[in-house]
Amino acid sequence: MKRIASITFAAAAASCGLAAAQPAEFPNRPITIVVPFGAGSGSDVASRFYARSLKETLNANAVVELKPGAAGMLAGAQAARAAPDGYTVLMGSGTVNAANFPLFRGTIRYAPQDFVPVATIYVSPPVLFAAKSVPGASVGELASQARQAGRKLSCGSGNAVTQVACELLRRKTGADIVNVPYKGNGQSMTDLASGQIDIAFSDMAAAGPFLQRDAVRPVAVPAPQRLPSLPEVRTFAEQGVADFEFLSWNTIFVPAGTPPAVIRRLNDAARHMLGAPEWEKQRVSSSGYKVSGDLKEAETFVASELARWERYVAETGVKGSE
Repeated sequence: MKRIASITFAAAAASCGLAAAQPAEFPNRPITIVVPFGAGSGSDVASRFYARSLKETLNANAVVELKPGAAGMLAGAQAARAAPDGYTVLMGSGTVNAANFPLFRGTIRYAPQDFVPVATIYVSPPVLFAAKSVPGASVGELASQARQAGRKLSCGSGNAVTQVACELLRRKTGADIVNVPYKGNGQSMTDLASGQIDIAFSDMAAAGPFLQRDAVRPVAVPAPQRLPSLPEVRTFAEQGVADFEFLSWNTIFVPAGTPPAVIRRLNDAARHMLGAPEWEKQRVSSSGYKVSGDLKEAETFVASELARWERYVAETGVKGSE
């Protein structure tokens, strides 16, 4: 009888030990969203919406940490080094998680395999904008006016995607265009609105406030179709500039090795966000395409963008500029 009691006690103790060893249900502390660009950028805007959705779906507090600089590589490296537990997520982008790899080959301190996509939440082409003081209503007129005046056009870029767009514009038009790098598209649009630079590529999320107060002029869309929010603005192809297509995007990433169950919960929050009326209004106003937030679709999309940017950089020979 005594032996049975001791076995029962030992089993109960072992059971308690196993229970104590189980990780607490995710999440049980604040989640940090690392943002590679500055305040007002599309990545910053998307992160605020995702933070709200984390609270609504998982009852998780979220801290949005802006980490601009080095073409988003500071944030990328920080997130890649984080523990794979779901408490650090990266608001990734076409720059940080695709373009930077071929642009900064040999110097970048993180790799595609360091991350796992959670959900793609925003996809839209950046738009070419001009300062109101710069003459020319089309790409051809901008380039022609600059050549006739014997002047350079300063082209603002807030990330690697828009940096390559500035360089490709120079090659396609033959105009003397010099890239002016910024830590985010919001900053480049601020300088464009004040006339400190001539032209700039920007995602519509960052450009929206400047368009609303008529502080900048949209010139061309690097996509196969015009944007519904800018129906009067022709595509590059319609203006005679062929093979000029770019996408700005945001995908939520976690460090590789994050448990699948945690990824699914983070994905639940992303899909909840995509279905929220407030986000739908934001998506439409910033000319984002409709996306599902599906995990597999995110994996496929990111893989295709990695291949696209390998090709772009090989074709243009552009080197990264921090």
